[in-house]
Amino acid sequence: MDILSEFFERTQLQGRLFFSGPMVGTLVLDKPPGMAFIHVIRRGGIHMVQPGLPTISINEPSVLFCPSSCRYQLRSSSVEGAELICASFQFGRNSLQPFPLGLKETLVFAFRQLENLTPLLGTLINEFQDKAPGRTKALNLLLEYLFVLLVRRSVSEGKISSGLLYALQDGRLGTVFKRIHQEPEAPWTVEKMASLANMSRSKFAACFTRIMDISPMGYVTAWRMKLAQDLLRDGVQIKVIAATVGYSSQASLSRTFLNVVGWPPAEWLKRDTCGEAVADVAARLLPDLPDDSTTEHS
Repeated sequence: MDILSEFFERTQLQGRLFFSGPMVGTLVLDKPPGMAFIHVIRRGGIHMVQPGLPTISINEPSVLFCPSSCRYQLRSSSVEGAELICASFQFGRNSLQPFPLGLKETLVFAFRQLENLTPLLGTLINEFQDKAPGRTKALNLLLEYLFVLLVRRSVSEGKISSGLLYALQDGRLGTVFKRIHQEPEAPWTVEKMASLANMSRSKFAACFTRIMDISPMGYVTAWRMKLAQDLLRDGVQIKVIAATVGYSSQASLSRTFLNVVGWPPAEWLKRDTCGEAVADVAARLLPDLPDDSTTEHS
């Protein structure tokens, strides 16, 4: 399996339809951290309003690929409204996110720029209109596929040039990530990772930190804690988890878990179990709001 596919499998990439249909007025979106979004504008125009940034105006059928840092409003730009298909994408079930994705601003792709995706977009829209049994599941799968294709295109066009989605497709760093993900229990050092990347220790550390905004060993620790969270949810004993993710004892795992996550493993699991249902995206329609400065996409 290639490294990007492996990452999506290991982190359980989940696409979820959360809004679809006509929109007149303003759709206000709120979300937990660690998500990305795709909005398919099938018909009509919208303004995308983000705090502190110019409003983006989209006036033709388009796909919006939105970073996980967004909190924003989608506002219809005409009295006829717009028709949207909106999906969220979450990486695993964890509140801990060692994955800066590198998608720093919303990317707008007009349908006419996505000629190679025309069959997929057509299938997506037909499924949306058909309302046949299994429609939501089919839309989720199609949107996950669209997500992967947009990641691939955004990296190849230089629109994503940092973060994990970029690093996984880098010939040198991708090899390092693959080994870390496959062997979290290994005695990792910066020297060992640099050797895998065929780079000097100093050059590797600088390159990794520049692209990922986290040190190599910081990423190893964050990845181990992500796996520990998954295993805790699956009911695995802490002493077994410690060995699985590279710690010599339950106590050393618990200390690191407390430092990184903020709670001891047992307390975190209790909090997580009680709050697991809050991962939904909140979306509500409001009356139109005043316009800000606008960036045109048409």
